[in-house]
Amino acid sequence: MFQSLLHLFYPNLCVTCNKSLVGAEKHICLGCRLKLPETNFHLEIENKVEKTFWGRIPVERAFAFLYFNKAGLTQQLLHQLKYKGNEELADFLGVIYGERLLKTVENHKIDAIVAVPLHSSKQRKRGYNQSLAFANGLAKTLKLENYSNVIVRKKATETQTKKTRLERWQNVNSIFEVLEPERLKNKHLLLVDDVITTGATLESCAKAIQYQSNCLVSIASIAYAN
Repeated sequence: MFQSLLHLFYPNLCVTCNKSLVGAEKHICLGCRLKLPETNFHLEIENKVEKTFWGRIPVERAFAFLYFNKAGLTQQLLHQLKYKGNEELADFLGVIYGERLLKTVENHKIDAIVAVPLHSSKQRKRGYNQSLAFANGLAKTLKLENYSNVIVRKKATETQTKKTRLERWQNVNSIFEVLEPERLKNKHLLLVDDVITTGATLESCAKAIQYQSNCLVSIASIAYAN
């Protein structure tokens, strides 16, 4: 009774269209879920994300859940994650994407998951790391160990939004440190970030991991910017 009254005055709304959620719907209504611009890159060898890292770092597989386009559904979701502190949504998206990746991860024998860390100052300001929350959702569905606490971002960096490809790479070069390299040795890791544009942050993070630990790296993200 109390729950029904609570929903009457504070209804659960879809984060993209603001319609009331019904039944088992969580965060996103069924109509909007069907409209999500999924990439299906996990089904495609040599997809666009994998090609992003060609000649830069050795990557086993790379994929992203959604295409990112300005003013689209993905931008609305990312706005919820970055500016509305919607940690539950990030976890939920990880759970959904994990269901898509089950066979891919099993076939490539991925051992553990690592989220690209935020600098401690930015995480305090934002309240949480959206990449880590997404990775937590993935880890639950894929039943992977989460090793995200073994890598840190040594310094805060400026926003990448208005930087050129070269400036993005310079901004994040050599900013990550692996705290427990032995823990990652001989593992196949799924490295997770929120959005892939030039891939500079993921490249820097993967290099730090591969330099300090003899391991394989695959990559997954919430979104890929066309």
